[in-house]
Amino acid sequence: MILRRIGAVVLGVILAVGIVQVVEVIGHKMYPPPPGYNMHDMNDVKKYVASLPVTVLVVVLAGWLVGTLVGTFAAAKIGRSFVPGYIVGVLLVIGGIANVLMIPQPLWFSIASFVIYIAMTLIGAHFGVRRLAAAFPK
Repeated sequence: MILRRIGAVVLGVILAVGIVQVVEVIGHKMYPPPPGYNMHDMNDVKKYVASLPVTVLVVVLAGWLVGTLVGTFAAAKIGRSFVPGYIVGVLLVIGGIANVLMIPQPLWFSIASFVIYIAMTLIGAHFGVRRLAAAFPK
């Protein structure tokens, strides 16, 4: 049972991060960094993020929403418990905190991201376990 839950957490994180990465690539295609920017240089990354239009930030938030929902849902469903879903959510919040500390961003964006992480963790884990319970009635 513990291996199932560990695997569920690993898969949930992979799904969430994968979805977020795909959406962030879409954001970069919508609004590519200016020529000459080195996206491995944190100063250039900070300048780039500061120049992003609201539409791209909203797309990124949508990716975080879907990624968190899918990752926590999958973890809860596979792990057959809320706990793996919640662990995935906590790991994503930790990643969000690191993101806020490393890359300056608008306050509304930071607040929205944490609301998304928390709400989608609760919803994803709930529906992952609820669907499981519906499949195996007592």
